[in-house]
Amino acid sequence: MKKFFLTSALSLVLLLIISGCNNDETPTKENGEKNETVFTEADKEKALEMIKVLEENLVEFEKQTNSSIAAGEVETGDNEAFVQKVNEMSGDIVLKPFLEKFPKSLISNRGDLKVTFSPLSSDDCTFGNCNYDSIVAPTLQVNDKEWETYKSVEFDITELILTDVKISYPNKQDTESTTISFVKDVSGDLYFSFNPIVNSINFNLKEWDQEFTSIKSKVPESEVDEEEDEFKQEVEELLSKFPKLQ
Repeated sequence: MKKFFLTSALSLVLLLIISGCNNDETPTKENGEKNETVFTEADKEKALEMIKVLEENLVEFEKQTNSSIAAGEVETGDNEAFVQKVNEMSGDIVLKPFLEKFPKSLISNRGDLKVTFSPLSSDDCTFGNCNYDSIVAPTLQVNDKEWETYKSVEFDITELILTDVKISYPNKQDTESTTISFVKDVSGDLYFSFNPIVNSINFNLKEWDQEFTSIKSKVPESEVDEEEDEFKQEVEELLSKFPKLQ
C-alpha cells in the first residue's frame, strides 16, 4: 500500500511538471515566435547595407547634378524643366545602380527622391518667381542599435523597423525624426516598406492596425462590417503589388 501511494505521488509530480512545461511553451509559440524568427541578424546587416549604398548614391547624385548645373547642362530658367531633369538624373545616378545591386528592394523601379531645390540667393521667392540653381540631397543619421519587429494583428505580416533615424538637409536647420522599415517575402527577399527619402510605395503596419481598430468608434455599428471590409480591400490592393509577405 505504501509503495502504491509513493508511485502515485511520483506520477502526479511528473504530470504537473509536464503540464507546466506545456503551459509555458504555448503562449511563446503563438505570441512571439513569428516576430523572433521572421528577421535574422543577416537581414539586419543587409538592411543597413541597403541604406548605406543609397546614402552613397545620394552624395554622388548631389555632386554630379550640381556640377552639371554649374556647367550649364541643366536649364535653370524654367523650374518645371529643371525639376524634370533633376528627377531624371536621380533615377540614373541613385535608383538605377541601387536596383542593380538590390533588384528586389523597391516595389517601384522609379521613385522620385525627396531632394530640395535651392534658388539663386539674390532672387526674391516671396511670390514664387525665383529660379533654382542647385539641389541639396537629404542626409540620414541611423542608430543601428534601435530595432523593432512589429507583427500586424489584422494582416499577418511582420515589419522590421529602425526606430531611431534622423533626416536632415544641409540648407535647413531642422532635423526630422523618422523611421525606416522593411518587410520580407516568402522567398527571403527584403523590401523597403517605408523609406523617408524615396517616394516609392510606402506603408506602415502599425498605422493600418490603428486605423482598422478605430473604425468601430468612427462609424455607426450597422456600418462597421462594411467599413472594415472596404479598408481591408484597400490594403490588399496595395499589398498585391508586393510578393507574398511573411
